[in-house]
Amino acid sequence: MTRRKVLICACPDLAMDGRELAARLKQAGVQADLAPPLCTPDGLARLRKITAAKARPWLVAACGPEIHAGFFQALAPEARLPVVDVRSCADLESAVGALTLALETREPPEIPAVPVCREVLVVGGGVGGCQAALDLANAGFKVYLAESSLSIGGTMAQLDKTFPTLDCSICILGPKLVEVAAHPNIELLSYASLSRIAGQAGSFEVEVTIKPRYVNMSKCVGCATCTTVCPVIVPSRWNLGLKPRKCIRIIFAQAVPLRATIEKDYCIDCQMCVQACEHQAINLLYRPSQRRLTVGAIVLATGARPFDPTIKSEYGYGCIPGVVTNLEFERIVCPTGPTLGSLITPGGQPVRRLAFIQCVGSRDRRFLPYCSGYCCTASIKEAMLALEHEPECEVTIFYNDIRTSGKGFEELYLRAQAAGVRFIKGLPGRIQAGDDGRPVICFEDQERGGRGELAVDMAVLAVGLEASGEPLPFVDLAPARDGLGFYQARHPILHPLESTLPGVFLAGTCQGPRDISETVCQGSGAAARVIRLLTDLAGES
Repeated sequence: MTRRKVLICACPDLAMDGRELAARLKQAGVQADLAPPLCTPDGLARLRKITAAKARPWLVAACGPEIHAGFFQALAPEARLPVVDVRSCADLESAVGALTLALETREPPEIPAVPVCREVLVVGGGVGGCQAALDLANAGFKVYLAESSLSIGGTMAQLDKTFPTLDCSICILGPKLVEVAAHPNIELLSYASLSRIAGQAGSFEVEVTIKPRYVNMSKCVGCATCTTVCPVIVPSRWNLGLKPRKCIRIIFAQAVPLRATIEKDYCIDCQMCVQACEHQAINLLYRPSQRRLTVGAIVLATGARPFDPTIKSEYGYGCIPGVVTNLEFERIVCPTGPTLGSLITPGGQPVRRLAFIQCVGSRDRRFLPYCSGYCCTASIKEAMLALEHEPECEVTIFYNDIRTSGKGFEELYLRAQAAGVRFIKGLPGRIQAGDDGRPVICFEDQERGGRGELAVDMAVLAVGLEASGEPLPFVDLAPARDGLGFYQARHPILHPLESTLPGVFLAGTCQGPRDISETVCQGSGAAARVIRLLTDLAGES
């Protein structure tokens, strides 16, 4: 038996006239009534009248669940109000077709309940992933935190200070990392990669590969004796190639877990670390191990990657020694970095003239057409850090537009101006090497007029953020990505933390550029959405 009654919401955002839709349905022999907008008091009264009736429920033509979020059904759960999303229909014909199909479709069979797993996988151990893991663990859920690096902490752990307060980055982050490692409901899977994801919301099957560190995690105490005797020296990726390191090392002093790792590609098998380790923690025969996890939900906090400035060749990155990226500058001025906090060039010269160049890759149709958001305030913060190290340093920021829109950001901008930081509107056309090898910035001042050249000791490129592009191994459907490669939200306004795949949630820069505070908020928000999902699936109140 088919339903022959349709209640049409007179939503002002419909792409067609509701009266025309009702007329077309009546021509087809369907009882169609036009109701006031169902989200208004009059519309809600009409809905309650329908749900109170004993007759077969009407079909409701209104917004889809992305908008009403199940509110119509929540009015009377026993009525099981069926809703067809006509707001997403492009025209009258498509709306009539969608409603006619729904009327002719028999009631779907009851879907058997799937056992709901109360364990959660968080992918990515940056500050957003750590926040999500802690919130879930504190709510009583078992959490697996998978991180591809040797330590959790992400990019924030590489920063010297944070904006707008100029607080020490690792001083804020370090206690959170320790809390993650010590929490009884969190199992940390570092140096790991995902090899398979299958299943559905409530029950995902995930296969994880743990890469070998060649060090026994339970025996190693992080004493770094092995690092002292290792004869192999290679560039440090953690310090972006600005400092050498040993083949066996702890990635940074506050790493979590604080354990050594051998990079086997560089190891010469001299066995000196094996002989030096008093705890017999080193085993060069370790192999990758596999884990199979069953989880009810997944939080993706996989982050983004910085734009590669070598592509923008006019700025001379990689060719002119004094041209560095903003993250390299953070490592240079950080007390734990390659210079122990001294403001010097990669060649060891003191910095007396410093320039920051905004929008490197961002807002450029050739590369990243969007604003990366964080760069303006980050460069202003770094300018203030430079003046802390060298009060007499001449600091210039070349900008396209200053976009300091967060809380306290504009105040930091004004503080920088008062401290003597010079702002020039106009992105340089190129950077060339001077006779002494220093960077020479060729620019045009769009406000004051005229072209000029500025020789500096160091030029810092504020590079944009782009999508990582590394696909996750979903067996069936994968969460959708937008045209820029970032993960796409189920709805950009009403469901910004839910991916297009039910049971998979998003936090941080995996869905677009974010600053630290926004990433932390999204980590907590994603955790709350996971708790709601698993509670609903389990039928708990």
